[in-house]
Amino acid sequence: MKNRILVISWFYPPVNSSEGLVTYKLLKASKYEYDVFCQKGNASWSYGNKEKLPETKNVKSIYAKTKELSEWIEEAVEYFQENKDKYDIVMTRSMPPESHMIGLRLKKIKPEIKWIASFGDPIADNPYVKLSISYPSPHSRANCKSFKGVISPKRIIRNSLFKVRYKKQQRAVLEKDLNLQNEVFKNADYMIFNSEYQKNYMLKDCKDDIKNKAIVLNHSFDKDLYPENVEKNDKIKMSYVGHLDYLRTPHLLLEAISELKDIDDKLADKITFEFYGNMGDSDKVLIIDDELTDIVKVKKPVSYLESLKIMKESDWVFLIDANLTEVNDKNIFFAAKLADYIGSGSNIFGITMLDGISADILRKLNMILTSYSKEEIKNYLWQILYNNYKIEANDEYKKEFDSIEVAKKFDDFVSKIN
Repeated sequence: MKNRILVISWFYPPVNSSEGLVTYKLLKASKYEYDVFCQKGNASWSYGNKEKLPETKNVKSIYAKTKELSEWIEEAVEYFQENKDKYDIVMTRSMPPESHMIGLRLKKIKPEIKWIASFGDPIADNPYVKLSISYPSPHSRANCKSFKGVISPKRIIRNSLFKVRYKKQQRAVLEKDLNLQNEVFKNADYMIFNSEYQKNYMLKDCKDDIKNKAIVLNHSFDKDLYPENVEKNDKIKMSYVGHLDYLRTPHLLLEAISELKDIDDKLADKITFEFYGNMGDSDKVLIIDDELTDIVKVKKPVSYLESLKIMKESDWVFLIDANLTEVNDKNIFFAAKLADYIGSGSNIFGITMLDGISADILRKLNMILTSYSKEEIKNYLWQILYNNYKIEANDEYKKEFDSIEVAKKFDDFVSKIN
């Protein structure tokens, strides 16, 4: 094997997106050396591009000149054309799927190169996308009290017609995504998935020769990125860090908090709930309507390192997954944030599907796991508030998400590539 491995990743620090950070933590802990073809001008769907993470001696970033995704593809291919003799292995990181489009072209340029295609989310038949197509309008799914009683027959008909048009528009896109995904399965030499659930879902219709290309690597945390000392609060602090919307919603949690406040008018003296990042408008309305602003704080997004600090100083951190049961019976999505939660050492309160990767991890960690049940959520909050509820985390299992351990598994895999 040549000295360095080429990595194609649209997101990579200083653009600190979820996918970029997953890649960063893996490469940083690896024993191999890497050139990462990326960009630093487009920070959409990220924590931003102003925060510097510790430099890695084994990784060199090669920045594209463009901020446009389509032009980035061409720059990456041009770079490889000029430097193809340097590399025996290329790894493409998705999302976005354009990274794998580059991989297909590089494989044609140099067929003997070993191509590792890493998947963050499915390119095609994505359950989250399928659910969003079923409910294209936030108001069609909102349970917020402010929207009750405003449904009319005309609105139902209008929404139905909108959904039909929306699905027709999406059909061509979905077919294109499926073709791309199948081409990647066929041409990649190896594929990385972040859980058995994701692997089994994406490869369910594939033959054994495709399935045998797959390996599973956990998302990881890097213990060196957390602050050493943090101050704890006088009252219980429960935090959520990340993106929320009308599918991944804290609605049931907010209703549970509201009912607890109805019982205890001194609740704000005992506990605070802080949400950092995007939240759907209907949930914000619920916070105002139920007069929860003294207990529930909605804060602006924070940088990645600041998010790790918030996690560590919180008594509890919330994991909230979208309820995908209408389109899939298992949760295949392993949120990279969950690995960071594990590394923080704080207790985790999970609201997720009972069958899936998040539930498996929470059970093995001995953390709180609830279904989409307001009563169940409220009961656990009651135990935390009034009965000093304690958990004993499975520290041995936590090690499986340490970036050092994950990188060892990756390095062992790479060492066996011929």
